[in-house]
Amino acid sequence: MLLFLQYIDTLVRDTTVVTIRSEKIRKIFTGDQYRRYIDILAELNIITRVPYPDGKFFELTKRYCQYRIHNQYLTDSLCLVLFKKDKSIKFITDRKYPTKFENTIKNMDCNFAEAIKDEFKHISIFDAGENCLRVRLSRLFALNNERFIKKGDKVDRVYTSFSNLSKISRKHLHINNNRLHDIDIKNCQPLLLCYLLRQLNMGVDKNYIKDCEAGNVYERFITAQRNRDMVKDDLYASIYFDFKAKRAIAIEFKAIYPLTCQSLEILDTDTVTLASKLQNIEASIFNNITPKKSKYYFTLFDAIYFSDKADIQDLIEQLYEKFAVYALTPRLSINC
Repeated sequence: MLLFLQYIDTLVRDTTVVTIRSEKIRKIFTGDQYRRYIDILAELNIITRVPYPDGKFFELTKRYCQYRIHNQYLTDSLCLVLFKKDKSIKFITDRKYPTKFENTIKNMDCNFAEAIKDEFKHISIFDAGENCLRVRLSRLFALNNERFIKKGDKVDRVYTSFSNLSKISRKHLHINNNRLHDIDIKNCQPLLLCYLLRQLNMGVDKNYIKDCEAGNVYERFITAQRNRDMVKDDLYASIYFDFKAKRAIAIEFKAIYPLTCQSLEILDTDTVTLASKLQNIEASIFNNITPKKSKYYFTLFDAIYFSDKADIQDLIEQLYEKFAVYALTPRLSINC
């Protein structure tokens, strides 16, 4: 039951409804008993299976059952249950990946004690609440259950056991007591939109490209009532991952970048979402970047982590080369 609840926390995003594969439930509870466990969870007001808008609970090979997580569980007092693990950590992949990549995911360790301390500190400073802390810790502890690498179901992004970790916890990952270096792209999703629009020969404002290359897009929308994190969330929700032309920030976006917004309105009529297009471009870039000297490395969407500092310059050149195809120059953040 605890393992299942921990797994649910790895699925939680911005909604209290999660989709769970039936084989995952059977794997945790065993094939013969899982329905009884789900019934108990429903009786305890923890999770309940709910239908889709059309009244169906699932469709064979098309969509899995979805479950609503009850507020009674989400707002309950936090309790940590720690027990000694008596089985080795499983490693699961959906295909063959570079050996160095696989070895990194399998062998990466974490200073759990320090990660827990920092997560508590972070939550107390930002007053994010116990539910947020529980989710963060569940994702951290999930590293001890199994390690995985898999391609996304709907996009080409590669997900790993570290994809769900918060930035706070990720700082405490190490191999042989050595932390990895990392390079990421500032304002990556905004810049990927430039990449897409030039790829499609669609209009894009010069000032938008300039702001993307400088890593200043989010700063254009900061106000006394809206900090950078809020701006980023709003832009993702209204522009990059789900275009909502009537929202306030989308109207502001149109005033600053009218030509780019016009292209977004055209793209919004396509059956393939903008989010999918941007994530697939991102994947085409980072899935094909490999550090030559590092013994260990892994990618995390728009970032790459690697063990040998000598790879920095070569990785920078690889990233510049990828964007130079459409005359774009990313602004990189390098942490050593």
